[in-house]
Order: sequence, then structure tokens, then C-alpha cells
Amino acid sequence: MQLTLDRVTANTIESSLQSAIKATPTPSAKRRYTSESFWEMAGVAKMEEKVRIDQNLKSLEYMPLETLKKVLIQYRFFTHYYISDMAILISKLPFGQLRTIMADILNEELGMGDANDSHPALYDAFLLSIGIPQEQLEVADTYCLRNLSEIQESLLSQSWAYGVGLRGMGGECLCQIYLSTMHEYFSKNPAIVEMQEDIAWKFWEIHIGEVDLHHQRIVKAAIDNLIVSDPDLANDLIEGYKESQGAWDRFWQQIFKAANQSRMHVAAPLVNNYTPAMAIFN
Repeated sequence: MQLTLDRVTANTIESSLQSAIKATPTPSAKRRYTSESFWEMAGVAKMEEKVRIDQNLKSLEYMPLETLKKVLIQYRFFTHYYISDMAILISKLPFGQLRTIMADILNEELGMGDANDSHPALYDAFLLSIGIPQEQLEVADTYCLRNLSEIQESLLSQSWAYGVGLRGMGGECLCQIYLSTMHEYFSKNPAIVEMQEDIAWKFWEIHIGEVDLHHQRIVKAAIDNLIVSDPDLANDLIEGYKESQGAWDRFWQQIFKAANQSRMHVAAPLVNNYTPAMAIFN
């Protein structure tokens, strides 16, 4: 009798185990992209982002000049982080066409041997030309910097393909949409129109013109070659791109929030990128 009970118990346990195994969800297989399906997905995401960016940045056309200045100052810190991020990404990339292209873009960002032509220096010249004092160029919002720092941490910790999605597609391609939309609206602001002949426009001429569009084309072609040669890379590219979309949204939400705050205090630097003391929105 005891043997029969043991067998019943064993059968019950085995049946329960088999049911549990069947009920346990297995990790879903990663989607396998072709070159065409990858760019179709990325294109849809980019169009959705473009509509959202347009809606978010329309207010630049009408906001008071002092508020606009605060918005534009915060973008300055992206231009600094972007250069460091590109250097990190290049250091992780395998030797090949994409690494060479990214290195060329970084060289252009740094002024191709002339620090005065580096893009952060050109952006500073623009800010100064619209009446922002030199000392206010270091006015940084804590949370904007934290957002930029988190992206940098992802570049360091995630795969190089993820980094390409985050800063290759997300930085080079999404950035161009933001810049062109920024320019479209803030350049129509009456205060900017009034002083437009005195503004240093070189930064914007580079980033809303053929130079940036050329960068998009060659980066896309190099990424396409990677997907064709190794389709498994596409999933990390997509995940990095998605993080970039979310990071851009949070960055701009915080920029507008900070710009509408009036009180500031001077604080010690928050990250290694910035050695001078910074005035931080409180």
C-alpha cells in the first residue's frame, strides 16, 4: 500500500513539474532583421520622432529672449558630451569602414586641427553673439547633465553595436532632426530676427546643411553593410536607438523645465567633463 502511495505521489509530482515547465515562459527569440526590414522600422521610428520634436520645439519661435537663451545654453553641454561619446564609441568599434567614418566625423567636430573651428567653439560664438555673457556659458542644469552622463555610461557598459544605435544613429541622425527643427523655430523668434545680421551662424550652417546630411548618408551606408554581413547586430542597434529616443525626450523636457526656473546657484562641477565651477539651475 505504501508503495502504491509513493508511486501516486511521484506521478503527481512529475505531472506538476511537467505542467510548470510548460507554463514557464521561455525568453522570446530575438527578431532577425534584414537590411530592408531594419531601415523600414528605423524609418517609422524616425518619422514618429520628427513629429514629436516638431511639436515640442514650436515654442522656441515665441518664447521671451531670456528664456530662449537659457534653452540654447543647455544644448551647449550636449555638444561637449557628444565629442567624448564619439571618442568612446570609436575606441570600441572594430576596425572597418564605420570606425573610419566616425573618426572623420569626430575630427570635424574637433575642428580638423583648429580648436577655434571645433563645433563647441562655434556654438559658443553663436551664444555670445546673441548676447549671452561669457560667464553664463557654464550655467548647467543638474538633471540635463545627469541625462547626458547616463548615455555615456550606456556607451561604456553596452556592446559597440548598441553604442552605434545610441550615438551613431541616435546622435548623428536624431541630432540633425533636433538641430534643424531648433533652427527652424528659434530663427523666427522676433528677438533673433532683429539681431540676425550680427549673429555668428557658422555652427548652424554646418548642422542644417549638406555637411550633416552627408554624414547621415555615409553612416547609414556603413551600418547597412554591418547588418548585411551580420544580421544579429540589428537587435543591439535597435535597442541603442530606442534608448537614444528616450534620452532625447527627457533631455529636452528638462531643458524647458530648467529654462522656466529663475533662481540659480553656483555649485562644484558634477562630472569630469567640466572643470570650472558651474552655475546650476535650482
